Amino acid sequence: MTFIKTTLFALVAAASFQAFAAPISHTITLEATVPTSDFYVLPKDSTWINQTQVLSYSPYTGDLSKLTKQFDVKNTAGAITGKLLAPATLSSGSASIPLTVKFNSITLSTTDASVVTQAAAAAASTVNLEIIPVRQAGTSHTPGNYSGNVQLSFDAAI
Repeated sequence: MTFIKTTLFALVAAASFQAFAAPISHTITLEATVPTSDFYVLPKDSTWINQTQVLSYSPYTGDLSKLTKQFDVKNTAGAITGKLLAPATLSSGSASIPLTVKFNSITLSTTDASVVTQAAAAAASTVNLEIIPVRQAGTSHTPGNYSGNVQLSFDAAI
């Protein structure tokens, strides 16, 4: 084969390969939150915050596991308050399981409570959030598929 025929054959082969190859594209969705340096209450690992968290059932104790996660907190102007926006429960039909929610070992309710003191909030620190299913002594949880939301609100107390 001559040089021209070899080159032409190579170009035709490359063109026909490209005609069968489909382009591949990807879309990557990104999100970022940059808080002020004066006040923040942020999950240390934010990958779980919008994901359903499973509380495992123990057939040996009859209890559900608790959820513990860490938050980075800071308020250079004073303490930090926190509260629940609604009572925290898991529900399955007419059955419900109350949840105790603690932030920095302080039990939250629907009323503001000081959860980080002014002295502790002045420097950035890490505190625990705990969500604990409550079972009344001498009772067992009603069988079912439970779900619920815990809605938290934090504010800078000046």
